[in-house]
Amino acid sequence: MAHATSLPTFLLIDGHSLAFRSFYAFTKGGSSEGLRTSQGVPTNICFGFLKSLLQVMRSLTPQRIAIAFDRSEPTFRHEAYAEYKAKRREVPEDFVPDLANLHKLLAALNLPVVTKAGYEADDILGTLSHQGANEGYQVKMLTGDQDLLQLVDDQRQISVLLFDRGSSRKATESWTEFHEAEILEKLKVRSQQVIDYKALCGDTSDNIPGVTGIGPVTAAKLLNEYPTLEDIYQNLAKIKGAARKKLEAGADNAQEAKFLVTIKQDVPLDIQLDQLQLQGFDPNLVKPLLEDLELNKFLQQIDQLHEQLGGEIQAEQPTSATTEINPEVNSEDTWFFSYEDTLNADTQDIPKITPQIITTAAQLNTLIQTLKTCQNPDQPVAWDTETTTLNPRTADLVGIGCCWGDKSHELAYLPVGHTQGEQLPKETVL
Repeated sequence: MAHATSLPTFLLIDGHSLAFRSFYAFTKGGSSEGLRTSQGVPTNICFGFLKSLLQVMRSLTPQRIAIAFDRSEPTFRHEAYAEYKAKRREVPEDFVPDLANLHKLLAALNLPVVTKAGYEADDILGTLSHQGANEGYQVKMLTGDQDLLQLVDDQRQISVLLFDRGSSRKATESWTEFHEAEILEKLKVRSQQVIDYKALCGDTSDNIPGVTGIGPVTAAKLLNEYPTLEDIYQNLAKIKGAARKKLEAGADNAQEAKFLVTIKQDVPLDIQLDQLQLQGFDPNLVKPLLEDLELNKFLQQIDQLHEQLGGEIQAEQPTSATTEINPEVNSEDTWFFSYEDTLNADTQDIPKITPQIITTAAQLNTLIQTLKTCQNPDQPVAWDTETTTLNPRTADLVGIGCCWGDKSHELAYLPVGHTQGEQLPKETVL
């Protein structure tokens, strides 16, 4: 189902979720394997997080962004339930310095990081999604946590980009956008029922028991018959067999679980959406960090990175017409024209061209049929590519151009990696 919209985009990032997935994408069980600098500094999180963040930004071109992180101190959930998240393993040793370096990098990149004592990142995301929708944005949340599915609301244009399951190096590069239809297909309940669904099933990752013996299938079946947890318990006498006994025994657990899994949407945040706009960064602050972390791919593309994060690239201009020329270069063999000659040269009329911009499957099919008719060996089809850098080892494809005749309209351009505007998926074009 299409969800086209003209609203500006507010991108929310579940920082801890993406950090953990980035860390484990390049290491097994937190071992010493994975990405490191020549000095042994772990960089799994910094590399994977930044790569995934830029990928989703290229896809969505957001106007506002916020990255939410958990804090180390207990939250209101820990105070309400002492066993909350009690069975989670200690994070691997490499995780801590890697995450610390990520925070330094995000600060240098001028990317808004939001935390709040006593609350989790989910609560911050819930609050900001509510605020963003109220202020006229379509809100998209990037996470690996299904808890956030309870926030999806088609009418308010709030959706979740849920990372696809997997622990490979592609784990942070592939996600599925969940609207209400996708939630119904996956969980067999509506987005408004996700809280009650999790209250019944519990959440082993957070050590929330739920109703013992009630799994996803039974929970979905109950909620399809009785829309809410309250309705289920009000109609307990109508429920037959073992399910009824389990519900009776787990009534208190269900209510406690519902409280624990409900994401807050009213966290008192001292921040306005105007403070969350992309505004670029100071390369002089970012370059040393990228150099220290040996993130050479991003270092080589720092101008594109700056532009993608809202900055403007200033083209260098010659200081004057008498700019000093290196005498070793200024020879008859290599110096074909001078800056002064260029300034004084007669202008020429340049013919106006009207390239076909290919952004739909129908246009692509028409172009393919046209190119199939080009059989003249004296006038072959000419191709060109636009990339993010001239280095073939690190370049990403931006677009493909071609021309096949001598008329001003016999040329086309296929955008596949632009940061804005309509374009076909790269997989479709290639």
